[in-house]
Amino acid sequence: MGTVGPSGVHHISPDLTGGNRLRQGNRQTRRAAIACLFLSLLLVQAGRADDATEAIHNELRALRDGITEAFNKLGASGKEEDVGAVLQYVHKDVVLNAMNGDTSVGHDGIRQYFRKTMVGPNRTVQRVYHEFTVAALSTLHGDDTAIAYGSTLGRYSLTGGLDFEVNAIWLCTMVKEHGKWLVASFQFAPSIFDNPIANKLQRTVYWAGGIAAVIGIALGALLGRMSRRKKI
Repeated sequence: MGTVGPSGVHHISPDLTGGNRLRQGNRQTRRAAIACLFLSLLLVQAGRADDATEAIHNELRALRDGITEAFNKLGASGKEEDVGAVLQYVHKDVVLNAMNGDTSVGHDGIRQYFRKTMVGPNRTVQRVYHEFTVAALSTLHGDDTAIAYGSTLGRYSLTGGLDFEVNAIWLCTMVKEHGKWLVASFQFAPSIFDNPIANKLQRTVYWAGGIAAVIGIALGALLGRMSRRKKI
């Protein structure tokens, strides 16, 4: 594109439009490339985070399966040597709120609880088996603490001959120490409105009351007859 100067000389000025467009296009291309690279890095980091989280959940599942198997083995055998298999999954400062309402603290507390209820000739529970169901993925607090909750169905055979099933919910806190996940606290919460022992006792009371009523009616009729005979 040209211009005419004062002297009438025709000057030709360079056309910068094409160069500007080229430089602008290059800048946009570089920006798009940087954005794509940044997005790719974010996706890689997110994928790595997902993999790490899934690895933690797999470790927690292994803890759940291991301690459940060990507990049910102890519940079937009632042997002292099977207590240690449970304690290997439990933190040394564990707190247990058991199904019967007892609270046990630490490995020694757990041992004493098992000896009273599930181990030895004087135990109150002859056999016990629990099925644990997890309600949702464990809630993670950092990389070393997790909370899980769910429901359980327990089948009990007591020393006195009473057999029953009990439904309960449970809450568990787990911590990772020295590279190993352990149970730090566990709490059973059976329903006070659906208590199998109370239900059986209630039915027993009903039966006893019914039998007593029948006996009372029979005795009343018998005494009535005897009284009429004496009058005659």
